[in-house]
Amino acid sequence: MTSLPTLLISFAVVGLAFTVFTRLAKKTDNVFLSFLQHFCGVWFAFSGLVKAIDPIGTAYKMEDYFVAFENTFSGLQNSFSGLAPMFPALTNYSAGFSIVMIVLEITLGVMLILGYTRRATAWLFTLIVLFFTFLTGFTYLTGFVPTDANFFDFAKWGPYVATQMRVTDCGCFGDFIKLDPKISFFKDLGLLIPAFIFLFRSKNMHQLFTAKGRNVLTGLTALVSLLFCWQNTYRDLPVVDFRPFYEGANIRERKALEEEARGNIEIIGWLMENTKTGEVKKVMIPMERYKELVAQYPKDAGWTVKDQIKTEPFIEKDGKRVPISETKVSDFSIDNENGPVSEDILNEEGYSLMIMAYKFYGEKTTQSVVVQDTTWAYDTLRVNADSFRIQARVDNIAPKKVEQEVYVPEAHYGDFFRSKINPLAAEATKAGWKVFAVNTFQDQELAELFRGSIEAPYPFYHGDDKLLKTIIRSNPGLIVWKNGTILAKYHWRHLPTAEELLRL
Repeated sequence: MTSLPTLLISFAVVGLAFTVFTRLAKKTDNVFLSFLQHFCGVWFAFSGLVKAIDPIGTAYKMEDYFVAFENTFSGLQNSFSGLAPMFPALTNYSAGFSIVMIVLEITLGVMLILGYTRRATAWLFTLIVLFFTFLTGFTYLTGFVPTDANFFDFAKWGPYVATQMRVTDCGCFGDFIKLDPKISFFKDLGLLIPAFIFLFRSKNMHQLFTAKGRNVLTGLTALVSLLFCWQNTYRDLPVVDFRPFYEGANIRERKALEEEARGNIEIIGWLMENTKTGEVKKVMIPMERYKELVAQYPKDAGWTVKDQIKTEPFIEKDGKRVPISETKVSDFSIDNENGPVSEDILNEEGYSLMIMAYKFYGEKTTQSVVVQDTTWAYDTLRVNADSFRIQARVDNIAPKKVEQEVYVPEAHYGDFFRSKINPLAAEATKAGWKVFAVNTFQDQELAELFRGSIEAPYPFYHGDDKLLKTIIRSNPGLIVWKNGTILAKYHWRHLPTAEELLRL
């Protein structure tokens, strides 16, 4: 797996090669400054490119930050609390923000390499790095903030606990590589050094090609980046799938592996809190020596366990511990109205067709429908001298209007299911495939209403919103499974024909 040191070495090698070219072309007198331009330019261009492959992933990360900021500001007891309602509104535009930021990042990388409008580029680079430092700093520093405290309650800050972080990672390189929040923060602090150098030495930055050439290349970069982001967001699935639910992934085996690794986690320390004094201490005593912990930090003195310090998940292989990173596969949990069906899906022999519908487009309403209202009459019949029985009979049948709750999908969404999805589902069912749709837990109550409105013969299961969005970046979308392995995924704009589907 690619690591940050490997990436940095690669950026340095490419930057050095560009610097040699710049020097041979006699476009610079300051080799070090020129190297910094190329190094940072390649860094930004690459970072933007891997996010441009999946802009929706960056949009989801922005939504995580908006939620965290809303909770933070709403908990304040001053005028800044008025900022809280702004963040839910921004969530509606997260995809647009994502594309703008990605295009800006890629274009800024090229601007640095070319030396485009040096002063403006230096300022823009510095502002962007400061913005990224703020985000990664917030991500990392919330690890010091107890979950029941506000970020700005500095007096309540304590030792770092990873599970306290409001956002798990910054998404600096999208799903291509996940960085520890601490590393991300210090990475951006490091980038501030060349940013300030550019700011104060912008006149000495190199410039490649002519002014017209730089304008053309910068404009083309922005245009191509925008079109590439648009394609991977609205027109098709990401051109490369960095998520664990990629085509060919055996989810059944991966989930079992991660469960085994999680079962091997060991407790190697404790975070102790004194409820009387508020003191918090980090104590590295393993679980097998728990008696020592109790003796050193007795309960009657006010000490209580605040959190556990654990090893990373691992498996034993050839007598060695092999770390196993947890992915979203560990969270693969799908339910129906009777309970979990995740294992049934993963252990299904043969083919399955999962219809993803993680967001319904439409509205719930009531409408008047005509039903046949039956009026009954009851006659008392004598059976014998001592007994009688009641016999019911239909007295009258007449039409009656009643109010009924229904879900009305938006025309394009409902029609798409009826004309495109349902026929494919019918052919798959005829071929012996298991067919089902999945929607979010939030829309669980709407599922049956929606199912009835689109006349779907297949059942609707339910899953976590983030899980479903991780599996496929399309709503609706199709996922073909076989024996726990994902064989194919289809964006709603590029559905297969029945013949193509059944040839898998």
